[in-house]
Amino acid sequence: MALARMLVIEDDEDVARLEQTVLERAGYEVKVTASGAEGLELADTYKPDVVVLDVGLPDISGLDVCTSLSNSNNCFILMVSGHSREQDILLGLGLGADDYITKPFSGNELVARIASFLRRREKFTTKKEGNNLLALGSAQLDRDFHTLLNDGTNVSLTALEFRLLWFLGEAEGRLLTRAQILEHVWNDTSGVPTRVVDVHVAALRKKLLEVDAPLEISSVRGIGYRLDKR
Repeated sequence: MALARMLVIEDDEDVARLEQTVLERAGYEVKVTASGAEGLELADTYKPDVVVLDVGLPDISGLDVCTSLSNSNNCFILMVSGHSREQDILLGLGLGADDYITKPFSGNELVARIASFLRRREKFTTKKEGNNLLALGSAQLDRDFHTLLNDGTNVSLTALEFRLLWFLGEAEGRLLTRAQILEHVWNDTSGVPTRVVDVHVAALRKKLLEVDAPLEISSVRGIGYRLDKR
């Protein structure tokens, strides 16, 4: 079995060295760069399973790198920053990051977050093997291309948006709590605030409108969300 691929984009040499050492000891293949621009190029050629991305890069904002990665690559994104304010965390997660870790952190915590990503991917892939399309009324989710299609038009979804809409779609008409959504979509990742679900639901609602999908994500105040046909 091929080793899972990690791409570390980090300009602090000490932090990058720690991350590389810890991840290689955990059995992963690792490439490291201090440049956001080079990181984006590597992501296209190296095809990492997980990108460990620092927010403060010397050439491109880590937030901009995160946006580019989430729009063009099917990989998990773990953002790294010295900021621990909830609004900063929500901003990173709202741009497509799957999780957020603040400095200083231990090697064990880093490995645990990444292992959680890979378990989530394996669970999702195994469950959906041989079933790459999910019909949602006249619309369809295509797992091969991470797109939502309706009436001849389509819109691309980030990896996180896709998993969230698929989970809501499988439970169509049934109310899902934020806790259930975090458990199944984020694998109940430690430190992820429940409000991040709201951020991604808002993004999905815009995507549904782009293709005029006959669907709406209904909210039940203080509880969670339900996907309904309209």
